[in-house]
Amino acid sequence: MSWPKRRWCRTTLIALASVVVAGLIAFTAIGGWGLIASLRGPDHAYDPRAVPPAPDYAASEAWLALPGRNGLERSTPVGLAAIDERAALADVFFVHPTTFKGSAVWVAPFDASDAAAPLNPVVLLGQVSVFNGCCRLYAPRYRQATLAALKEPRAMQVAYSDVAAAFRYYIAHLNHGRSFIIASHSQGTAHAIRLLQAEILGSPLQRQLVAAYLIGGYVPDTFGDIGLPMCVGARHTGCVISYNTSQAGRTGARMITDNKTYWWRGALTTQGRSDALCVNPLTWRPDRPAAADANPGSLPFPAAPFGSVAKRMPALVPQLTAAKCRGHLLEVDIPWSAPAGFNDKLSWVFGSYHLNDYGIFYAAIRQNAIDRVAAWRSDAAAAGNQDRERNTL
Repeated sequence: MSWPKRRWCRTTLIALASVVVAGLIAFTAIGGWGLIASLRGPDHAYDPRAVPPAPDYAASEAWLALPGRNGLERSTPVGLAAIDERAALADVFFVHPTTFKGSAVWVAPFDASDAAAPLNPVVLLGQVSVFNGCCRLYAPRYRQATLAALKEPRAMQVAYSDVAAAFRYYIAHLNHGRSFIIASHSQGTAHAIRLLQAEILGSPLQRQLVAAYLIGGYVPDTFGDIGLPMCVGARHTGCVISYNTSQAGRTGARMITDNKTYWWRGALTTQGRSDALCVNPLTWRPDRPAAADANPGSLPFPAAPFGSVAKRMPALVPQLTAAKCRGHLLEVDIPWSAPAGFNDKLSWVFGSYHLNDYGIFYAAIRQNAIDRVAAWRSDAAAAGNQDRERNTL
């Protein structure tokens, strides 16, 4: 009886070795070593004197997206149309993720070219454009921390100082009292968490906030403790949404949510970490899963050539995946046979769909932003009527 057992063990070891070899081949083929190399820090110590000049937000060059340009952010998939900016009843202030390639420096220049920051057009097409059905779009350029500098507080402080300056300029010169959405992704979400606390919550501006879509980053589920509750419905306003998309059964996306330093109550903290917030973008609730037939359309990760003006994007793929919040991640089940643009190096290696957090739920987010703006206006009108009634008593 020992021979079959030895044979089974040998067969199993050979099979496991084949899987490992295949995995290494795949990892190399998809640029895995380049992914690791991009996380290496600069070959010099952080020096505040080497930080590039700050942007001037009075100049259009300081904005990645700005109304009136007809840029890539005004692009739409087949079958959809962008709202006339003159008719848009709300704004979006979008804080973009890390778009700069590599980590040769600690802090990237705000005006890095698309060659140096190749994800600039990708962000406009795959993320910012999701809001062009409801809103005017504002996305400031900023001196972003490079990938390896995301844990360097001084680099992140430089980046945040620009985001805050851009938001103050937007409010002072561009907003004109309109309702607005705060939206973000990845590094941008870390800055948006701080921006909400420092500039919006507890101030008169909070009344103008439709919702905060803080996607693809760690967002504590205790935001309600400081005045911004978690969204628990498709038309809930004045609330926060977040999720991190992960392949069901895998936990690689926890690198985004676990053991993070974040801004909380006026300071960076690593103490008393809360669980990561997860709201399902197919049900707009944290506790309600959805089947694939509830997913109205997913956008493939944008591919070159990009151009520089609004264009027609590929048709959305309906019913790509179900979604469920589990263990503070948003679990999906995207088949390997999915159309091109839905599986990438992060999903293959780590089971994380971080790069396409927005695109996988493109149609759902787009319609939800439209619905929340309408709900905010309805609520504001009702509140105005109540105020007028009180004034006549």
